[in-house]
Amino acid sequence: MSNQKELRGNALKFVTIFVATIGIFFAFNSNSIYASSRYKYGSITVPAKNGTICGAPNYIAYEKGFFKKNGLKANLVAKPTSIGDLEAGFSSGKYDALNGDFQYLPAIQNGAQILAAGGLHQGCIEVLVPKNSSIHSVKDLKGKTIGTPGQGSTGQYVATIALQHAGIDVKSGVTWKTFDYDLLTKAAEKGEVDAIATVDPYAYQAQKQNHFRVIVNNNNSSNSTKMAKMGMKKSGSCCYLYLPQKLVKENPAKAAAIVKSYKEAAAWIDKHPSETASILLNKKYVAETKFVNHKNVESLIKSYHFSLKGKAGKADLKYYAEQLKKAGFLKSNTNVNKLIKSAYYKN
Repeated sequence: MSNQKELRGNALKFVTIFVATIGIFFAFNSNSIYASSRYKYGSITVPAKNGTICGAPNYIAYEKGFFKKNGLKANLVAKPTSIGDLEAGFSSGKYDALNGDFQYLPAIQNGAQILAAGGLHQGCIEVLVPKNSSIHSVKDLKGKTIGTPGQGSTGQYVATIALQHAGIDVKSGVTWKTFDYDLLTKAAEKGEVDAIATVDPYAYQAQKQNHFRVIVNNNNSSNSTKMAKMGMKKSGSCCYLYLPQKLVKENPAKAAAIVKSYKEAAAWIDKHPSETASILLNKKYVAETKFVNHKNVESLIKSYHFSLKGKAGKADLKYYAEQLKKAGFLKSNTNVNKLIKSAYYKN
């Protein structure tokens, strides 16, 4: 009798352990299934963090859940300053999307496997001089030294477009020097350079805090003829969304989800500039200072007119390709139409 009780007891223990094991198994797998359903297209890595306001679509797509809503688990990492590092990251599959500008056109021509997928906003780059400078126009830059965040940076390209429209040779007519973003203003104040070409909020802070004067602004949302004569396209896109060619080819649905996320983020930013400014500053994506404050960041965001422009963005990119060809940053025999067709997403 005792043996029968013992057998029944052991059987009951076995059933209990079995049921518990099955429960754990299904609980674990249901969590896995839930996680995979939340992120239909898996993870993406975005080189986003560089302190600029124009990177807002990266941060808003992440913070407001647009990546997540479209099945993407996003990881925002520091953005390398070297275009070569970014190219390598795209080629190796390390990076999956980039909020960048037209500086990548020469890299694309030289084989970088990157596609532009639309213009994200209008200009955020300026050429500036110290308040007491004798430079008052682009023509006055002839023979001067211009500081930029890097060779091949958009700051340099914006300056060269203005220089060539003023009839100044961009290679022999000026000298170029490179400094980190946060050191450009000091370099000009020390006399190491005569002018700087940089991006907001650094350009904005140079104006407000150091009283620098603007010689060129590539934000021509006012459709100014004067600015257009400097080469600044009327209502032209400045920054673009870029995707790796490999991703577009091998996983078009994932690529489309990324584009949709940025489109929704850009539209949200345009409708909510104040909340966007709060997110950028409170989350430390942009460093807050006396002048880079909520009011001024909101004002800059409004001036950028965020919106993912497909067809219009392609026309803008073509314009800048033509300008870079004239400046010698693209090969002299470049077929611009062919280049843009091969470099644009869903062309």
